[in-house]
Amino acid sequence: MATRGSSGRGWRRILRLLLTVVPPLVGVVLIGQAVVVSIGGDIRRWEFVLGAACLCLTFAGRLVPKE
Repeated sequence: MATRGSSGRGWRRILRLLLTVVPPLVGVVLIGQAVVVSIGGDIRRWEFVLGAACLCLTFAGRLVPKE
């Protein structure tokens, strides 16, 4: 049976993994899409900003304690 301390580490590990993997992928996709669209002349600044914000969320994963 899991103790209370181990279950706390489980959700933190998942949260840390999600914050360090998912936002960078979303950010790269958003910035890539904005670059491709901007070649056609339609510059979407909000996509660049949202992509950069997603990339910055990666550092939030480092704030979650490992243990």
